[in-house]
Amino acid sequence: MITVDDFRLFCGRTIAGTLVAVDRLGDELVNLRPSHRSANTPFQLVTHAFSAAEWWFAHVILGQPSNRVRDDEFHACGSVAELHAAAQRLLDLLDELAPELTAATATVHQPATETPLGQDWTVGAALIHAYEELAQHLGHLEVTVDVLLADF
Repeated sequence: MITVDDFRLFCGRTIAGTLVAVDRLGDELVNLRPSHRSANTPFQLVTHAFSAAEWWFAHVILGQPSNRVRDDEFHACGSVAELHAAAQRLLDLLDELAPELTAATATVHQPATETPLGQDWTVGAALIHAYEELAQHLGHLEVTVDVLLADF
């Protein structure tokens, strides 16, 4: 059986990888967009990944209020230190909510997504999807970092 501790472990590993990637760029490159016009900056990718993960486990599963404005994530800019702070806030929130997540038996919200699940969202499916968001965006970030470092 997968536990919230397992979820936290893998989220922590993925978030650590995200920070390694942005540390490679530093403040001078973290807000640059690769040459493809519609590409996102590394700062935007990380902001989106962290926001999406939090939305799934805090809002969808636990029903906590959310001020998330998804479109704003793709206009965000800032420093590598701000991303480190955001990572720590996400991990702290996950630790804080772990007992509630462990006790949750059903999601509070049944979100509409671009790719329908084909069934109602369970707590387990929502947690896996929160992790999926972190993991897929880490891969995207690593490619983006490689492109930016090759260009500069």
